[in-house]
Amino acid sequence: MDDSDNLEEFFSVTTSNRAANAARFQAEYRILRRINMCLTAPGKHMTNPKPIMCGILFLRCQYAYKAAVGMSLSGQVTESFQMMRSCLEYAAYALAIFEKPELEAVWMSRNMTTDGMRAQKAAFRISEVRSAVERFDKRLAEIFNENYERAIDFGGHPNPHATMSTITMDNADLTGSFTVDALSVDPKVIRHAMKSTAQVGLTAAHIFQHIFPTKFELLGVKREMQKLRNENL
Repeated sequence: MDDSDNLEEFFSVTTSNRAANAARFQAEYRILRRINMCLTAPGKHMTNPKPIMCGILFLRCQYAYKAAVGMSLSGQVTESFQMMRSCLEYAAYALAIFEKPELEAVWMSRNMTTDGMRAQKAAFRISEVRSAVERFDKRLAEIFNENYERAIDFGGHPNPHATMSTITMDNADLTGSFTVDALSVDPKVIRHAMKSTAQVGLTAAHIFQHIFPTKFELLGVKREMQKLRNENL
């Protein structure tokens, strides 16, 4: 067994990539930071949310967004789409619970019994929570679905598209050897991941706006979200 530790080396490269790409794509990174503030500001003033899981899921959504930003910048593009999917699911689950507070008990009962597990899975199927979004805003549900399907296609689930897009075949010989890229350096690929992350974060913020409308209004988040929408996101 090779006793060399390449984990720290990997962390070092991802850290370096994040800093380099933040400087390299300044306009895109600026937008990601603005969306982060839209998700962060209301969380700083979260007092006794009702249902309480809506507040907890809002914070988890914020952290998933931050992880997606970091992975996009580092070049962990395929993995970033897993975090984008989580970001969207946290938001949609929260809205489903907000619409029907009785679902909070269903959510919390997932690991208590076999029936509880079955009930939780049924209540929070993606089709169910997408329908919840649609009942609040049909256009937002369409955007949610578009972003969610993109997240799935590019890495949210193991699938051929996401897997094969990171493979480089070795044409130097006939052995059939190949390389699976851990970190992308292609500017087009990184830009795509960054824009996708921005769109996911803004979509999640619009979903939470239905849950915490007063906070979003008073803190100026609603106004900033509108500005971002006008910038072709």
